Amino acid sequence: MPTSQQVTRSLVIEKLKGISGLQEIRFDEKPLTAILGPNGCGKSTILHALACCYQPPEEGIQPNWRFKDFFTPTTDATWAGSSLTLVHSYRDGVQVFGDVRTPYKKDLDRWVPRYERRPHRPLAFIGIRTCVPTIEQETYSNIIRYVTSPHEDAQPIMDKMSLVFNRRYVEVNVHKAASGRQYNGLVLEGGARYSSLAMGAGEQRALYMLLIVYGAPKYALILIDEIDLLLHTAALKELLKIIHERADEMSLQVVFTTHREAVLELPEYVSIKHLHTVGGKTYCFSNTKPDAMQRLTGAPHRALEIFVEDEMARAIVGQVLISMQMKRFTTITPFGAATNCFTLAAGLMLSGNYNFAHQLFVLDGDVYTSPEAKLERANSALSGTEADAADRRQQIVGAVRQFCPMAGIAQAPEPQLHMMIRTLPAPLDDEAQEVVQIANQIQVVDDTHSFIGKIIEALNYDRVVSLALIVRVASRSPHWPGYIQEVQAWLEALRDDFIEADA
Repeated sequence: MPTSQQVTRSLVIEKLKGISGLQEIRFDEKPLTAILGPNGCGKSTILHALACCYQPPEEGIQPNWRFKDFFTPTTDATWAGSSLTLVHSYRDGVQVFGDVRTPYKKDLDRWVPRYERRPHRPLAFIGIRTCVPTIEQETYSNIIRYVTSPHEDAQPIMDKMSLVFNRRYVEVNVHKAASGRQYNGLVLEGGARYSSLAMGAGEQRALYMLLIVYGAPKYALILIDEIDLLLHTAALKELLKIIHERADEMSLQVVFTTHREAVLELPEYVSIKHLHTVGGKTYCFSNTKPDAMQRLTGAPHRALEIFVEDEMARAIVGQVLISMQMKRFTTITPFGAATNCFTLAAGLMLSGNYNFAHQLFVLDGDVYTSPEAKLERANSALSGTEADAADRRQQIVGAVRQFCPMAGIAQAPEPQLHMMIRTLPAPLDDEAQEVVQIANQIQVVDDTHSFIGKIIEALNYDRVVSLALIVRVASRSPHWPGYIQEVQAWLEALRDDFIEADA
């Protein structure tokens, strides 16, 4: 029985081309993973590495990608010293192998392990060359005669192409020429019939990607370089939703690179990974926003900086600042997933663009709650054995604070605030009364975010306005001071200096 249920968990890259010291980039959080970052940060390198980490299944006919195909030795670079580790899982018969670590490296003249010892997995790599119109690749200039037959996946492909480009396709064909070449073909409603020789470049590539995705077997890994090329934003978003639907149905993993920040608007479909290089070390930020990336290279806008996980935490910290009359001195920047807290702090430290006396990193209080857990994450983010390395890690841990959740309920901010609102003592003014009434109607949710999300939906205000109102009402709870005590204590130690300077 062949291996099945393959999952690529993560890559750890000690050294590969321009990537150095990348502790982890995960691919198992959602069926689709997007890799973003500036030119030259290593986005394509990661796709190339993934393509080389697997060999075709025994019965497969896919290309057998090898490291020399993407990391070809030259006079300038032999790639000796390259080292990476694939973390993956799979099933072999009745036995399940979880979080298997397979290292790859090139010491001198060859890569190890041998190619035949790599794990098996169905894999497709869609490179940038698929953006080149077929007509520009065609060398035959006389009439090209071909025989047309329907594509085996014609119905779903033409339906999905219609959604992507907002035009109705009624046929998807395969044209076989006497030369042996094949061309994909489309027919539009109304009779327009054409092959890939006459397609627009964006239309051609979207069709190619859908054919690969719908033709892939279960548990396949699909790698797409620069998925957004040649597509307008609306078409890209629709394509990603379609690929997500198929990937979820077939247990596929799709990893792609992009420069289009429109993918940030699809967090329910795509796991976002930002790459950034600071001080020769490559960092991966999970599900964060561009402002956190920009902060790594830019100067602070205000004297105080507070970094938080998301918009919910931003509203909570904002309310604390307002109550202390310190909001005008402070910039609040979301960093996304909790692990980014330590990654961002380490990146700022390596760049020299930090001042932890005036910078605070706030966790939600549901993960990395102990000093030991915080130090472990700091060790991962700031590896090294320099004489001052341990002290620098302790500086990072010292710059981290957290919300202090009540015991007995979920520790995330949303259920915590929901409980504060529901248990507010009387009397209540009109503003608070409306929020409390809505909160009392929310008993069971599918995820913790919905405790607040449903209140926002019912209030029917702008999201930012709703969050500010909800937090303002929650701040009247007797549990509020204990919840924000660590953040407030940090601000109180600085307040006199800033208020006096402003007087």
